[in-house]
Amino acid sequence: MNKKLGFTAMLLSATGMGFVGTFGRLSTPLKPDGTRFIIGDFLAFGRMTVGALGFLLLIVAVKKLAKLRSTKLSFAVVAGGLSIGASLALYVSSTLMTTIANAVFLIYTGPLVSAILARIFLKEKISVRNGVFLTLVFLGMLMTIGLVTYTSGEGLSFGLQLGADPEYPKKVLGDLFGLGSGVFYGLALFFYRYRGDIDSEIRGFWNFVFGAVGALIVMAFRITWLDPTNPFEVMKPTNWFWAVGMFLFCGLFAIGFLVVAGKHLPAVELSTVSYWECVVALLLGLVLWDESMTLVGAIGGVLILGGGLAPILLDLTGARSKAGSES
Repeated sequence: MNKKLGFTAMLLSATGMGFVGTFGRLSTPLKPDGTRFIIGDFLAFGRMTVGALGFLLLIVAVKKLAKLRSTKLSFAVVAGGLSIGASLALYVSSTLMTTIANAVFLIYTGPLVSAILARIFLKEKISVRNGVFLTLVFLGMLMTIGLVTYTSGEGLSFGLQLGADPEYPKKVLGDLFGLGSGVFYGLALFFYRYRGDIDSEIRGFWNFVFGAVGALIVMAFRITWLDPTNPFEVMKPTNWFWAVGMFLFCGLFAIGFLVVAGKHLPAVELSTVSYWECVVALLLGLVLWDESMTLVGAIGGVLILGGGLAPILLDLTGARSKAGSES
C-alpha cells in the first residue's frame, strides 16, 4: 500500500463527488418562474453510464475481461447497484430543489439506515457508543429537514413543516428527495456487505451498470407521477456542456481515483477522507450559490457529520494505538 498515493487519490475523488450539486445546477435550465426543472435522475444516469464505461476500460486494461464473463451475479450485487443509482438520482434532484447543504447532509443519513438493516437481517449488535452516534444522526436529520425549528420569541417548535423556505419553493420536496437518497444510500451500503469474493473492478462495473438502471427507474417514476420534463427538450448547449463536465469530472475522474484510493487505503481511512465531500459541497453552496443555513439546520448538519465520522475516527485511533503497543 502507498498511503500517500491513497490519501491523494481519495481527496481528489471526494472533491469530484462534492461538485455534483454545483454541476447539477449548471446542467439544469431554469423555468420561467425561476425554479429548475427536475432532471437530476437523467444526470445521474449519465454519470453512472460513464462510470460503467470507465470500469469496463479498466477491466480490459488489467486483463480481467474473462473474469467479468465468468463472474456470477447475485441479488446483492444487483440490488446494491439499483440502490446507489436511485440514491444518486434523488440526491442530484434534491440539490436542484433545496440547498446543497441540506442535500449533502441528508444523503449522509445512509449509515443510519445501513446500521438498522444490519441489526435486523445480520443480527449485528449495536454497541452503546455506536447507538449514541446513530441517535445523533437521527436527531440531526430531524433538524436538517425542519421537523425541529427555532424562532426568536417562540423557542423550539416541532412539526411537519419540512423546512418550507420562500427562496426555495420546492424545498419540501427537495428535502424529501434528500432523505430518500439517504435511505437508498443506506440500502446500497448494506448490500455492499455481501459478495466480498468479487474483484473490486468487476463489482464496480456491475455496480454502475445497475446504478444506471436504478437512475432510469427513478426517472420513469418522476416523469409518470411528478414532473414530465424531458431533458432533451429543455437542455440548451450550455447545459449539455456542464452535464458532460459532470459525467467526466464527477463520474470518470472521481470514480477512477476512488478505485486507486481503495487499493491503497484501509476501509476505515477511506471512509474518513470521504467526508471531505461534505466540506467541498458546503463551501461551493456558500461561495457560488450564496446559500445560508439556519442555526438549527447547521447544528443538525454537524450532528449528522459528527455522528457518522466520530466512530470511524475512534476506530482508526484505536487501531493505531493497538499497532503501536504491539510494536
